[in-house]
Amino acid sequence: MTQRFYAKYLNNRTIHLITFLGFIFGFSAALLTYVTSTYFKQVINSDNIAIFYVITFALTLVALFNLDRLIEGFGRARTLMSLLFIQVGILFYLQFIPISIGGALFLMLYILIFSVIAVVFDIVLEAYSKDGNTGRIRGIFLSVWNLGFLIGPLCSVYLLEHFGFGGIFFVVMVLYVVMFLTVFMALNDIKGHIKKRSLSTKQTVNLFHKNTALFKIYWISFTLRFFYVIMTIFIPLYLRDIGLAWEDIGIIFTIMLLPFVFVEYPAGYLADTKFGEKEMLFLGMFILIISVWVMFVIDSTSLVFWTSIFFISRIGAALIESMQDSYFYKQINDNDVALINFFRSTRAVGYIVASLLTGVALLLVSDIHIIFIVLIIILVIGLYPIITLRDTNPQG
Repeated sequence: MTQRFYAKYLNNRTIHLITFLGFIFGFSAALLTYVTSTYFKQVINSDNIAIFYVITFALTLVALFNLDRLIEGFGRARTLMSLLFIQVGILFYLQFIPISIGGALFLMLYILIFSVIAVVFDIVLEAYSKDGNTGRIRGIFLSVWNLGFLIGPLCSVYLLEHFGFGGIFFVVMVLYVVMFLTVFMALNDIKGHIKKRSLSTKQTVNLFHKNTALFKIYWISFTLRFFYVIMTIFIPLYLRDIGLAWEDIGIIFTIMLLPFVFVEYPAGYLADTKFGEKEMLFLGMFILIISVWVMFVIDSTSLVFWTSIFFISRIGAALIESMQDSYFYKQINDNDVALINFFRSTRAVGYIVASLLTGVALLLVSDIHIIFIVLIIILVIGLYPIITLRDTNPQG
């Protein structure tokens, strides 16, 4: 069965192209992900930058809840090409805008469209995933995406120190041009047609609420996204505050991302053939809780300490990321665009909720350590849906 899967995968040109695009997309994302909060901080000269993310991801939710209608009307490929083209324009303009409120608005628009593109990639890939190999296909895609993401932080800090934000925007723009040309020339005939199944936001929410499996995996995904938000927005600021240089942070972030490259495909294979997803979801969440607790109780400026604890935490995050995708996509098919859009709204919801909670917490307690307490509480709550989740049946 495994040999047949590999043979089919290796001979599927379209999945190769999607995986290549995932690598470029991951690299482009990593170049900006960990320095965006620094940009916003320089705009308002404050660590409490929650307002930028709350507004951005509130608008992202609106966009995602209308994405199914856009895809039904224009198709997967045209929608993807249009969004990539818009990003090229935004990134071109950002190179010539000084760090200002105007620049922040364009950067917010970039983040919004990036979030929508990530969902469109999911919808495209789902057309080629069957339940028996979903974990493996998703695992490969995520591993390659994270391989691209892995090399981003070091490049990002180098560009920031030598060329400023304009240098980063230029390189990301070039990567988006590559993605646009790839889709335009080679991916314009994506398998199948989307059946018109427009659901209102209320109907979609009701489907998730009534289907306990979907509801619980959404909750789990939200918990992971909450973790990512704290790590993305506040941890770079925190590490800078305790005295670590950008070069050190680049090294830490590069090493900590290795588990995403090496863990996700094996985890997807085991979910498909041996265990299902539940056990590995629990293990991943347990690792996250212990790791964040250690971050909170240990007061250290050691490069080795932070590299080690972030690396361990990402083993847990990689397990959850691959298992949540494997579980969710085994519950739906590629025509359930509204459900995919809603599931991927956890990123936007995570940013909104995490930004609001941490923003309020920082107003009440001016010590940035409070973010770890907030995060631990959310992660512990996230254990409940995992414990009560009905596992899938491995298909060998």
